[in-house]
Amino acid sequence: MKYNSPWIKVLNKRNILKIVHENRPVSRSEISEITGLTPSSVTRITKELIEEGFVQEIGSEGKNSPGRRRILLDIKNNAFLSLVFDVGVNVTTYGLGYFDGTVSLGGSFETPRAPEKFFMKVREIFEKYSLDNKISRVSLSVPGMVNMEENRILMAPNLGWRDVSINEFLQLGVPILADNEANLSVLAEKYHSEDMKEVKEAIFIVVREGVGTGVLIDGKLYRGPTYTAGEAGHMTVDMRSNRLCHCSNKGCWEFYASINWAIEHYEGKLEGKNAIEKFAALKKREDSRKVLEKLAQNIAIGIVNIVNILNPEIVILGGEVQDLGEYFYRIVQEEVKQRALKDATKQLKIRPSIFGTISSNLVGAAVLAVENIIENVR
Repeated sequence: MKYNSPWIKVLNKRNILKIVHENRPVSRSEISEITGLTPSSVTRITKELIEEGFVQEIGSEGKNSPGRRRILLDIKNNAFLSLVFDVGVNVTTYGLGYFDGTVSLGGSFETPRAPEKFFMKVREIFEKYSLDNKISRVSLSVPGMVNMEENRILMAPNLGWRDVSINEFLQLGVPILADNEANLSVLAEKYHSEDMKEVKEAIFIVVREGVGTGVLIDGKLYRGPTYTAGEAGHMTVDMRSNRLCHCSNKGCWEFYASINWAIEHYEGKLEGKNAIEKFAALKKREDSRKVLEKLAQNIAIGIVNIVNILNPEIVILGGEVQDLGEYFYRIVQEEVKQRALKDATKQLKIRPSIFGTISSNLVGAAVLAVENIIENVR
């Protein structure tokens, strides 16, 4: 591709904004060193970013020449707000996403089974938030496959949604973004986790009513040419099973590694309106350890297959199992180490997500909005 001068300027502007994001606070001289751009070019571009509300000066530190102190730059966190949704099979959570990729929770509602009713609810919340906030993006985390080019939900098996055009149901006058929940969880971890900064290959596994997988390859999120990459929950782990999955396959991993498996195999009675509430109750039971240990082994079996195929540096578990105790993760690690290729586990790290109260995929939806804003800087 041949670049003309105006386009090179745009690319430099986006790059500088990204550098401020990733290294904040940062001085103009540091930006010049990182990019190789002349100090005058950096000064001109950062001046534009300040005037357009992306960046601000926050003070100074040190000296880069006698008598002068470095002026530090940071992003303007409240300048660009996004409305973010974590679409759950039973409950949808939403909140405000900020320009630093963080989220403040707003509320939740039961996820309607009909897509048109769901997006009607999204519209209501958008209109409510827009009374007091300038919303620049709406970003959705979806438990299924999303064609991001067409903004179309290809399939969300546990919701029963297939071929849902988001744009047909939702027109709000701002860009609407959507991606798979596990993909967004990878984005969130890559953006906020210290041990992910230099990692090139990583896997994020969301364990809820189903099982989703986000894949990072060569430092980039891999979605596949038709946006179906990472559906490891639907790999076959039981060839003898006759139980039909929502995806039309039999013997899928998520039959054995989702919270539904643990709920079905717990011998006691659990209170709760849905699987999330029942699993939360299960985790509190003193007699639940046996079924949770078996769930850890089931999860490990799928991780073994993924590790042998992709050789990741880090495997992160999120969703409803991330707050389980050290014993749970010890079982997962031991099972994977015992079954996987020895060389594939030499440097492998398995850990829970760093996110707690606010889900990794909701944070990822905010990060997706941030990336989209930067990508559209002119």
